[in-house]
Amino acid sequence: MRQRYCRVCGGWHELDAWPHNCMPERIVTRSSLPSPHFVSDSIEIQSMHDGKMYTSKAKLRGEYRAHGVEEIGNEKPQPIEKPKTDRKAIRNELRRVYADYTA
Repeated sequence: MRQRYCRVCGGWHELDAWPHNCMPERIVTRSSLPSPHFVSDSIEIQSMHDGKMYTSKAKLRGEYRAHGVEEIGNEKPQPIEKPKTDRKAIRNELRRVYADYTA
C-alpha cells in the first residue's frame, strides 16, 4: 500500500486509487502525448506581390526571392558590435589631465 501526499486536498491517497476530485484539471488543447514543437510549412495565403494563392511558405518565399522582393519581419537580429577601445587615446587623455592637475 503506497501512498502519496495530495497537493490539492492536503491528504494522503493510495497511488492505485487516487480520487477523481483530486486529479489535476486536464487541458483540452494539449495532448497527453509528449512531442516537440513543430512548425508546419503549409499555409493558405494570398501573395501581396502577385495576388496568387500559396499553400506553402517555401514556395511563397521562393517567388519573393525570384522577383527580388524583400520579406520584412523574418530577419535575424544582428549582433551588437562594440566599438574598439582606443587605448592610446585614453592614455594620452589621462596624461593631459594629469599634467593639467599637477601644473
